[in-house]
Formats: sequence, C-alpha cells, structure tokens
Amino acid sequence: MKKTVIAFLLIMALLCAGCGSSAAQPTETPAPTETPAATESPAETEAPADESGDSVELEPMASYIANQATVTDVVEEFIQTTTDVNDAENYENTINFVPTQDTLVFDAQGNQLSVSDIEAGDLITVYTGAYTPAPLIMPPQYQAEIIIIEDPEAESPVFTCADTFVADEEGLLTGLGNTLALNMSDEVEIVDRNGQPCEAELANMDLLVFYAESTKSVPAQTTPLKVVVLGSNEQALANIDAQ
Repeated sequence: MKKTVIAFLLIMALLCAGCGSSAAQPTETPAPTETPAATESPAETEAPADESGDSVELEPMASYIANQATVTDVVEEFIQTTTDVNDAENYENTINFVPTQDTLVFDAQGNQLSVSDIEAGDLITVYTGAYTPAPLIMPPQYQAEIIIIEDPEAESPVFTCADTFVADEEGLLTGLGNTLALNMSDEVEIVDRNGQPCEAELANMDLLVFYAESTKSVPAQTTPLKVVVLGSNEQALANIDAQ
C-alpha cells in the first residue's frame, strides 16, 4: 500500500512539473530594434552672396569728365570760365581750369593748337581726368587734360569723346563710359599726342575721338574722323581687372 501511495505521489509530481514547464511562455527575444536612420542634417545652406561692397559688380566709369563753358578770362594760373554767359558774374557759375605742359588743345575740327590760342569769349569743352584729385575750393578748380575750342557756327559740327577704349569679343572698341563705340576703317586718321602718325594698338588705350555722325544706339557707334592716342591709363585698366 505504501509503495502504491509513493508511486502515485511521484507520478503526480512529475505531471505537475511537466504542466508547469509547458505552461510557461517562452521568452521571445524581441526583434532587434532597427537603428533609426541617423537624423539627416539639413543640407548646408550656401551662404548668400555677400551683399557688401566687396561683391557688388563695379559699374564702368568713363576715364574723363567733359565740361563745357565759356571763357571769361585767361590768366597765368588758370582759365576762368562760366557755365552761364547770361549770369557770368555769378560766382556759383564759375569754374577754373588749370592747364599743364601736357594739356592738349584742339579746334573743333581736330587741328592741334596751344593754350595761348584760347581767348575770352571762346566756348570750350574741357576734359578732366576722372581719377585726378581736385582741391575742395570755391570756385571749383580742375586740371585740364584736353581743351577743345568749339565752333558753334560750324555748318558741319564735329563731336569729341575722350575715354579709355576696350575691345569686345568682335573687336569693336567701346569707351568705358559706354557712350561711344568705334567702327575703325583704313581712312581714319590716327595720331599720337604730338600729332604724328601712330600705329599703336588702340585697345586698352585712352583715346580722343573726333567724329561727325553716330547711331542712336547705346553705345552710339561711329566711324571716327580722327583719333588721338593719349596713352595708357593704369588706374582705369586696374579697375577693369577688378570687375
């Protein structure tokens, strides 16, 4: 009897142990968590173009400034002029131009003259250097680079333009001020500052151009009557390279 009870108890113990084992839920190994994609850094925004003066495209600037006025007096130090002949006594209309030994003087047809040919009453166009400093005085006083004695009564007017001329891709010579472009021909008279024939390359040179007719385009185009080669303008060329 005791053996039967003991055997029964052993069987029950084994059954309980088996039930406990089968009832236990196996621990599921969690699926490996996918490593989230690395947070993408926003694309680096390119720094906006510097809007300071360092990045602003330089505008072309004519190498000479033209001033037209009437001579009121010629003294040793300067040529006194007025911008209004009807109010010549008004100090605010006075401009004094200082000639130097290098100042060029021409009549309206391109004939070379001298400062001594200028008289009171003459209408003159004076070209001053855009890069030449001027004293802060009144009346204004500028150094005269070129003086043209105009002829208001001429039947066939001749115009002038002084500037640094550069060649475009097609070889057309255009002033930096973008006011005049030159269609050169074999008939154009080309001289140096002394009036001698000149065969120098005209591109990147300062030129004084005499011309009669031009187109109404921008820049105006013309075939010159005469070109005076003034020389190289290092300041103007440096500004071209900086653009």
